Amino acid sequence: MSNPKSGDEFEIVSSSSIQFVKRGRKSLADPKLIEQLKRLNKGQAMVIRKYQQDPKSATYANDKARVASQIRTACKTANLVGFSIVWSPEGIPQVKL
Repeated sequence: MSNPKSGDEFEIVSSSSIQFVKRGRKSLADPKLIEQLKRLNKGQAMVIRKYQQDPKSATYANDKARVASQIRTACKTANLVGFSIVWSPEGIPQVKL
């Protein structure tokens, strides 16, 4: 790819003329997790030890984001609204409803 000339950096075009690729693979939620989340009632929380991460790991922030995304997908599939994902000091995700 060549360097754009000054003035060529941005171009406004019709939205029907753009080309794009899909964002990536389709995320699949754990069916067992979805079933358990469906049992969660308001005022309850679920500790998900299966997805524990190591807080001392150099990739902890990325690991938490990846796992939280999987849990969010499962919560949405389980039709949960008003949930939050909080992490214990030991790196265990918890879903609070």
